Amino acid sequence: VYICFLLSCLIIMHSNTWALETLVAHYGDIIKIPCNRGAPKPANLIFTKWKYDKSGGNTGDLVKIKDSNITVMATDEYQGRVSIAPDFSLLISSAALGDQRKFTCMRASADDIFEYPVHVQVLMEILYWPTRSWCQHSLICEANPAANITWYKNDQVLVADGKEVIIITSVNKHHETGLSSTSSILRYSASKRDVDANFTCRASNLTSAPVSFLITYPPQKVTLHVTPSGPLKEGDNVTLRCSADGNPPPSRYIIHLKVSGEVMVEDSYTLTMVKRSHSGEYHCSPADNSSLLDSQTLEVLCEILSVILKSTQSVDRTTGSSLAVLLQTNASGEPTNKARLTAEPQFDQLKFSDSGLYECEVAIEGLIRRSSFILDVQGPPVIRSVDENQEIGGKHKNLSCEVEGSPKPSIQWSVNGTKVEEITHADGRVTQTLTLIPKENLTVTCFVKNHLGQEARSIDVSSVGEYLQSQSTFMPVCTARQAVGAVVGLILCALTLAVIYWIYWTKSSQGSWRTGENGTTEEKRKLEEEQKAKV
Repeated sequence: VYICFLLSCLIIMHSNTWALETLVAHYGDIIKIPCNRGAPKPANLIFTKWKYDKSGGNTGDLVKIKDSNITVMATDEYQGRVSIAPDFSLLISSAALGDQRKFTCMRASADDIFEYPVHVQVLMEILYWPTRSWCQHSLICEANPAANITWYKNDQVLVADGKEVIIITSVNKHHETGLSSTSSILRYSASKRDVDANFTCRASNLTSAPVSFLITYPPQKVTLHVTPSGPLKEGDNVTLRCSADGNPPPSRYIIHLKVSGEVMVEDSYTLTMVKRSHSGEYHCSPADNSSLLDSQTLEVLCEILSVILKSTQSVDRTTGSSLAVLLQTNASGEPTNKARLTAEPQFDQLKFSDSGLYECEVAIEGLIRRSSFILDVQGPPVIRSVDENQEIGGKHKNLSCEVEGSPKPSIQWSVNGTKVEEITHADGRVTQTLTLIPKENLTVTCFVKNHLGQEARSIDVSSVGEYLQSQSTFMPVCTARQAVGAVVGLILCALTLAVIYWIYWTKSSQGSWRTGENGTTEEKRKLEEEQKAKV
């Protein structure tokens, strides 16, 4: 009976153990193993426990869940790596090759005990660790399960040559799981050309992420950069920066400055407010290798523009005199002159009209300098004209006096010896107007004066009465001519009407005869009398 009881227990236990399920995880990831494929827990569940198969056929406990209490029992390699998800799934962090084993979820209820085993297989993504030994760089690539591993440089297959490229491949067997994995070591003689090269390995359909070697080499070339580039202007700030192709690059450089000599910098130096004296050749070299050198030439454009006169701001001259204007430019390039005049002004005999502002502009590749002076030509006043203008149909007469002079002259009018104050004036050339209503013939004089001299000019002005009399004498003549023209027009108009009517009467008479009608002699006589009467 006892033997039969044991056999029945074994049958029950076997019937409550599910078929083995396989779960694939990736190396380094979190392994999530569901209990009973995530099915809901039974209603009368007492506790749940996770366990795993150890080497030698033994088992180890990981976690026990009863009601809301979770007890972690893991030891060895699973200590601190296991936890429970809300759906009772087992969570294992940082999947490793040693996790390739069977994990079992056991559920005990009031009715029975159920076990749900799961076999975990860990696939190792292509991993490698770059190392360096003397002049060679090494990469280690591992794959699980075992597979053929191929190495690539910039997506091109690397072939071992036994010298610069050495590939060592081995198959390893895990001591706990008994599973095999492949390990491949790449030993590569890297050089400067491999600084940006990407190395990868591939097994089956898995490809690793690219890795670049940290390649160190001494600098072979140094470069001196100038910012901004191109021609420099006085007052600019210029930055000199050194760089070298070494890895790692030099930490300090020596820059030889033309003005102040050598200076030690990390990589750059700024010249502020450069002058023409900063023009010249500059050198740069690593602090620990003066034989490695680069040079740049700075050209600072500058110009000195001067107008050589007694006063460069304001110049006073008298009319008829001469003025020599000398424009001297000192520049590091060929200047472009732009002036308001087509050429340098030539003043042999100065006139009042030569007064004004003179400005010269010199430009060299974006650098602009300007110089100017004000010329004031002075002299006694000169009357250019005295004119008379009478308003049409009015009684006023306008007299104008146009004057040139500097300083600006004063103008006064004199009518038969009586002075009249000036009315209007403007800067520069002065034109003044006097309005009169002369009742008799007058002599009007324009007086102009400044501290350098004076001048006067007279004009005879007739009275307004003589002007009106000439108008009345002229108007009757014009009226008589207009009357004669009107009478002649009326006579011509009457003759034209008579001719038209005679033609009409003639045609009317001929028309009656054409009809063939015979009138009496008396009727003809009356008709002729009526026609004559109309005429």
